[in-house]
Amino acid sequence: MAPDVCSHHYTSHTCKTLRIMQQPLYAKKRIRSYIILFIGILFQSCITIKQSSLGTTNMTGLDIAKCNISSTGAVYMNLFGIFKVDFMPASTKIVLDSLVVYMDPLSIDDIMKADYIFITHSHHDHFSKSDIKKISKQKTIVIGPKTVTRKIKDNECRTVSIGDTFDFGRIKCEVVESYNIHSKLHKKGSNYVGYVITCDSTRIYIAGDTDFIPEMKDFKNITVAILPIGEGKTAMDPKSAAEAANLIKPEVVIPIHYELGQNRENEFLEFLDDNIEVMFFQITGN
Repeated sequence: MAPDVCSHHYTSHTCKTLRIMQQPLYAKKRIRSYIILFIGILFQSCITIKQSSLGTTNMTGLDIAKCNISSTGAVYMNLFGIFKVDFMPASTKIVLDSLVVYMDPLSIDDIMKADYIFITHSHHDHFSKSDIKKISKQKTIVIGPKTVTRKIKDNECRTVSIGDTFDFGRIKCEVVESYNIHSKLHKKGSNYVGYVITCDSTRIYIAGDTDFIPEMKDFKNITVAILPIGEGKTAMDPKSAAEAANLIKPEVVIPIHYELGQNRENEFLEFLDDNIEVMFFQITGN
């Protein structure tokens, strides 16, 4: 609500005039809210996300220390009937002994129930309430920013902000910045987040939808970096993702969030330091 501009310094006539002048501002804000809501509903009705028909993602994944990190599968995305792509999403699974953690689960077909579900932000290719429901059990905890947790009704939640840390016993979590520098889609200050998850001695950086940002220089002792290598509009392109990996210096980098069949993998490898191991989630044909 806009502050009342009136105080004892104004006459009652002046105050009445100023309040009348404020009324169109309130009306404009209401109209803007209705427009945003309408666009959101329209967008939801015009996007389809399902399992990709190209094949099955190799679920073997990466074994490092006591952790196994795997993809939950490639997806097919149809946006407005115009953009139709097979896509490697951010959706991943971390298994630590009997502990199961999902990151941004999307269109998954998995029988393993989650202990923890981490969501980076509320966009549809990262936040799927139907998938959260599918992999939840009675004590599953959903971790995410307020734009996510306020929409969750059936799970215990932890609402996070940049700089927060959480200790869940076997795993620990640091909430880090994730934003676009030039695009308004993921603006700095909007509380889109990334995570550094510590599983015993393994530190896993989950970037979310982010550009190559200055804060990455402060990420220390990262074992595995899970980085987007897309087209560069909503997150890092292959070159900037490689530059980010070269700065962070993880033992292993896992590329995600890119369109399949567009040579993103080779573009990424071209700029990546030779001493960093890379693992791609492989697609095997049907």
